[in-house]
Amino acid sequence: MKKAVCQTLLLLPLDLINFVTKHVWFVGSFGDGWAFTLKGTEIGKGEYLIFLSDELLEAGWDDICYTVLHEVGHVILGHRNSIGEVQSKAEVKLQERQADEFARKFI
Repeated sequence: MKKAVCQTLLLLPLDLINFVTKHVWFVGSFGDGWAFTLKGTEIGKGEYLIFLSDELLEAGWDDICYTVLHEVGHVILGHRNSIGEVQSKAEVKLQERQADEFARKFI
């Protein structure tokens, strides 16, 4: 996982790399999905967790890279997480589209 995340982050501009390496934790072995992002007060204000599943890390490089960039996009774009917060389907759809656009920008 470390190698995949580091190689992917190198696709980003230096200011984004610096922000992500200072404020984002990447955690593996989460079986409920390929990846998702949580903003949690338990880890510190302004800190984020990005979970990457073992299944994702066994996928091809293109899937890994795109997914890592997509999740980083949620952080950089300041998206809310629907866990514990009510979001409309339209809001979730917009956030997913924006995160996809962010990922495609750097691939």
